[in-house]
Amino acid sequence: MFLSINTAIEEAMQIQSGEHMVILYEQEEEMVEYLSAYIHSSLIHNKRCIYITNGDMDESIVLERVESLSLGREQSGDFIVLNKEEAYSKEGRFNPDKMIDFLRTLVEEAIAEGYSGLAVTGEISWVMDYENGRELIIEYEWKLNEQIFDRYPVTALCRYNMTKFSDEMIINIIQLHPYLIWQNTMHQNPFYIEPEGYKNNEIAKYQVQAWLQNINGFTNEKSRFRNMLSKKEKEMEEFHKATREGIIKAMVELLSTHDAYTNNHSENVADLTSEFGKQIGLTEEALAKAYYAGMVHDIGKTLIPREILNKKTKLTEAEYAEVKKHPVYGGSALGHVAKLKEISKAIHYHHERWDGRGYPEGLAVEEIPQLSRMLCIVDAFDAMTDDRPYRKAFTEEHALAEISACAGKQIDPVLAGQFIAMIKENNAKGESCQRTKHCKLT
Repeated sequence: MFLSINTAIEEAMQIQSGEHMVILYEQEEEMVEYLSAYIHSSLIHNKRCIYITNGDMDESIVLERVESLSLGREQSGDFIVLNKEEAYSKEGRFNPDKMIDFLRTLVEEAIAEGYSGLAVTGEISWVMDYENGRELIIEYEWKLNEQIFDRYPVTALCRYNMTKFSDEMIINIIQLHPYLIWQNTMHQNPFYIEPEGYKNNEIAKYQVQAWLQNINGFTNEKSRFRNMLSKKEKEMEEFHKATREGIIKAMVELLSTHDAYTNNHSENVADLTSEFGKQIGLTEEALAKAYYAGMVHDIGKTLIPREILNKKTKLTEAEYAEVKKHPVYGGSALGHVAKLKEISKAIHYHHERWDGRGYPEGLAVEEIPQLSRMLCIVDAFDAMTDDRPYRKAFTEEHALAEISACAGKQIDPVLAGQFIAMIKENNAKGESCQRTKHCKLT
């Protein structure tokens, strides 16, 4: 069943500048309504809309549909129809860089003429006829993401007929678009890979980002059930929370299989950071962020070679430099999820030092986010009190002495004092600990 035009318009009206979409289809009829709705909504939003035809379908169907939609509705935009030769291959050949320049010129002209931005829709299966057509399409799509959508008020609806591409190419097409229209529904694409992945030929590395984006995706489901009874909403909310936590724990398990010496480390850091947060009076929301930051603070290590992480002798300078990349990898992956920005920053900076001699940015004192400063202390404490390939575990007493000695140098002196006091207070009370260790001074 094809999408109704009213539903298509409702979705298309929600499209915002900077959104790069792909519609996948097997029959032209599948995408006519969505394409028409996209053009129509762009004109209502005062955009200059460029409709690039490919000559393979009866374009008059779309043009007539757009015209009928405009009857009785106020439109302030500008509608331009170009064939593929006029848009993509003015010099007889498709060139990604020249096409990017062409789009840049179009949007700058549109803005100068008073339009709110540019909307573009095109289909480029014909590029596959070139000897290196696959590479040209991939290059064009990732350069669009890098050079256009983050810089200009542009939206794009790319049209791909799945019958004209291999399964391998369809995978690339999916991974190159942040938004996917499939079976008449718009989806935020969990498999999207940032342009750096293609630019640097590091697809596998950037797939980790897509995995982590899935964690937060479940929270968006509630809106689908807004008309249900409150009891059912609560059940679904609890289900999504449990699922989200399950995915996080699964990712941590993946890390533990990659680095045997991090077994239980993530859980310990999560529990202890949350407990530390309570000690210093963090809000419930901040405590939740502290817990999840602790759980995934080392997730970037999944991209560090196992032989380096588990090496029993001293690391070389090159190996240590590789290890130091893990907070960048982890923070970058999480940073692409809007609701995880604060956790992303905490992970990115959790190896910074109070004296500015840490990594990756060399931040100092209160330039370092509070949650990063907390993680730094808890991470170090748990690491010191656990066996490592290169040494045996310290006693808690020894570890606390090290933290005290590093206060004001490597770590926040105020937080260091509060952490030491918390551990000593807990042990003095003889309170049982829910963590796998740290239950008493030894």
